[in-house]
Amino acid sequence: MPVPVEQRIGTQIARIRKDRAVTQEQLAEIIDVTAETISRLERGVSIPSLKTLEKISKALHTSLKDLFDFEYRQKPISASEKESAKLISYLNTKKADDIKMSYNILKKMFEQIENNYRARRK
Repeated sequence: MPVPVEQRIGTQIARIRKDRAVTQEQLAEIIDVTAETISRLERGVSIPSLKTLEKISKALHTSLKDLFDFEYRQKPISASEKESAKLISYLNTKKADDIKMSYNILKKMFEQIENNYRARRK
């Protein structure tokens, strides 16, 4: 018996979300729905609208095509890509001013780390 399309799409959403180390709660916050809505979509209890699918694909930094690629296999990603994806997903829940301030702080921190590293090598 073939798997219904809503379950296949839900499985894709869950698989990609987990690949990106994003929780259901984080995804829900990013696309402005409840965590229960994400749960229902992933279980195939309800099927998302095209608009919701578009929001999900943007939030997970994937293409709409990947949500329908039922042969999707987890693509190997490096540790830094995985951590970057978690950071991006977290930042997507914050206001632009807070993101800008965080960027400036991180930039200064990494500059200081690089300066310390260079000083040790001399």
